[in-house]
Amino acid sequence: MFKRFVFVMSHAMWLAGMGISVGLGAGLPKASLQAVIKGLQDASPEVRIAAAQALTEVPGEAAAKPLENALIAAGEALEQEAMVKALVAVNDSASVKRLSDALVNPQFTWGAGAKPRAVEAIARIGDRKVIKWLTDLLSSEQEPAVRAAALRALGEIGAPPKKEEKK
Repeated sequence: MFKRFVFVMSHAMWLAGMGISVGLGAGLPKASLQAVIKGLQDASPEVRIAAAQALTEVPGEAAAKPLENALIAAGEALEQEAMVKALVAVNDSASVKRLSDALVNPQFTWGAGAKPRAVEAIARIGDRKVIKWLTDLLSSEQEPAVRAAALRALGEIGAPPKKEEKK
């Protein structure tokens, strides 16, 4: 069974790298899902990124909480980007509250550059519902990178939809 799991995961990661979505998560046995979640804690950033990509198909909190924790700990830009993309794909609205609470909790140890990426994830998941929170963050946050992320998020939320270019 483990060989099959490795075979399926390696092909799913290859397909994901090609931009093809693979519906793995919802049908995974619990042990396999736990193995994917454990991949978020692997020593290799490549494995952590692959685990995040695999979790994009897992609905709700089962994927969201481990992805949030991985984002908080992530110290590399590519890894942070993968965590944000996966969180947005999972689209668990409870992530907004959990990440915004973590941002103001001094007990959390954040990876370098992870806080601004968390703001990005909050804005992309919460959309217009987080405008007040982002505005408040501008006056309360000390880190310039986090304030800049809040400003960018406000700009994206308030911007009209992009028009498609005519060929």
